[in-house]
Amino acid sequence: MTADKDFTFEPIPSNPPLVEAVPTPAPDFTTSANEDENPSDTAILVGCGLAGWVVGGPFLALLTALGGNWAKKKQGPFGESTRAVGRITAAAHKKARDEKLLHKMKSSVVSLFGGKKSRCEHCGCEGQNVNLH
Repeated sequence: MTADKDFTFEPIPSNPPLVEAVPTPAPDFTTSANEDENPSDTAILVGCGLAGWVVGGPFLALLTALGGNWAKKKQGPFGESTRAVGRITAAAHKKARDEKLLHKMKSSVVSLFGGKKSRCEHCGCEGQNVNLH
C-alpha cells in the first residue's frame, strides 16, 4: 500500500426525480354480466359431478351434480362456488374444443392398438405418429 493516493469523498449533487402518483380508477365488476358470468347447466353438472367422482365415487358424483344444479341460483358461498366450478368447466371445454383434444385422443388410441394408418392434416404424411407435428 502506498500513502500517496489521496481519496476524497464529496457528496454528488443530485436532484431526486419528482414522481407523482396518479391513482387509477377501480374496475367496475358489477357491469360484467356476460355469458361467462352464468355458466350453462351442463357445465355445472359436469364440473360438480366430476369433483364428486374424484372425491367419493359414483354415488357422490350424482349427489354433487344434483346439489350443484340446486345451488346454482342461490346467493352466498354455495351458489358462488357452484358457478365458479361451472365457469372452470366451461373454460376447459372451450380450450379442449379449440385444441381438438378429442380427435387427438382418438388418433392416439387407434395408433396404440395398431389400427389403420391415418393421414396427417398438416403435411399429408402417413404414419403412426401423425400427432407429433
